[in-house]
This record gives sequence, C-alpha cells and structure tokens, in this order.
Amino acid sequence: MEKLKKASLLFHIGLLLFSIAPALIVLLLLLVASVGFALSMAAALLTIALFQFYGLLFVKGAAGNPIPLRLSFWTLKILQSVHTLPHHTPEKMVVSMNNRKALSEAGRKFSSDEVLILVPHCLQNHECLIRLTFDPDSCERCGKCPVGSLLEIKDRFGTHFAIASGGTSARRIVEKTAPSLIVAVACPVDLSLGILDVHPITTVGVLNEWRNGPCFDTWVNTEELEAALELFVD
Repeated sequence: MEKLKKASLLFHIGLLLFSIAPALIVLLLLLVASVGFALSMAAALLTIALFQFYGLLFVKGAAGNPIPLRLSFWTLKILQSVHTLPHHTPEKMVVSMNNRKALSEAGRKFSSDEVLILVPHCLQNHECLIRLTFDPDSCERCGKCPVGSLLEIKDRFGTHFAIASGGTSARRIVEKTAPSLIVAVACPVDLSLGILDVHPITTVGVLNEWRNGPCFDTWVNTEELEAALELFVD
C-alpha cells in the first residue's frame, strides 16, 4: 500500500510538472490579449487542474487512454536523467498506476482463451538446453527455474502462455494471440514500455526478481501472478 501511495504521488507530480508549460502558455496568451492578470492566472491554474483531473479519471478507470501516464512517465524520465530520481522509479510508477487502473476494472471477467501470460526468456535457467521460446510446453518442469510453476498455472486456468525473447518478439506474440487481457512478467523497463505499447489491451504487470542480476536467471512471484488471474479470469 505504501508503494502504491508513493507511485500515485509520483504520477501526479509528473503530471503537475508537465502541465506547468501549457499553463504558462495560456497565461501569456491571455495577458497579451489584455484579458487581465486575475482571469489569466485563473485560466492557467484551471489548465493545471484539468491535467490532474484527467489523471484521476485514468486511475479510476473512467478514461482509458494512457496519455496522462505517458506524460507523467516522460516528465519523470527527464528528472531521472539529471539524477533527481532513483533508478527505474518512473518505470515502476507506470507499472503500479497501470495495475491500479486494471484493478478498477476487476469487475470485468475474461474467458481463459482471451488471456495471455507473457513472460521473458530470462526466467529460464541459463543451463537449460531446451529452446522454450519456441515451445514452452517442452519444459521438463525440473524446478530449477519458475517456468514449470508458470506452466502449471497456465494449465490450471487454461490460458495462452508465451515466452518472449525481447520487445519485438513480445509484440509479435501479442499480435498473433490477440488477447483481451495480458498478465505480463518483465523487468521495469520492458514492462513499463510494454504496458504503454499494448493499449487498449488490459494489462497486469508483475515485476521479475533479479536474484542473480538483471536479465540472468531471474525469478517471479508466481502467487502474485496467480492472484491476478483469479481476479480477472472467469
């Protein structure tokens, strides 16, 4: 809950910082038009308020377009570039706020054939000789990586399941499967960009765990993924 509060605060801060520029433009244009300082300032503040309101609508699920999330994300990335924010903070904000939005739609149920579990190839143990990206079901479920447990969840819910080797591979899988719901596992960068990329598909993001560093023998909390499926799958 504390992480969600921080993500929500960051989301609105990012929107606030972005909205300052259009608010100043409105203020200057109205001043040039001799509208008066008080009314010009009121219009500028209203511009800022409208951005915040639209962001609130997005989080509540009333506005489906992720424009506010994109604006906040890229604004926060600028702050991160000057070392104002810790590493991957904007990306984790996107995942948290997207999941919060998805939860607002949890009353909608999806049939199992509409659901895709999409995971990265770095979950596979590096010593495994089987090319799971081509045929995940060829996994021997030895327990050395979480893929076997994920396949058991897939079998139980009857959903689609795919292992992506990268961003292009993930997009190709989504286009081929055409799901209505994606439960995706990835690192903060890939997951946040993927969430913004697949709109308007409902997506629930689960961050993988870097037990051995990034992109190498990563892990995932299967209980978190299973909880998302129980919430959405009919």
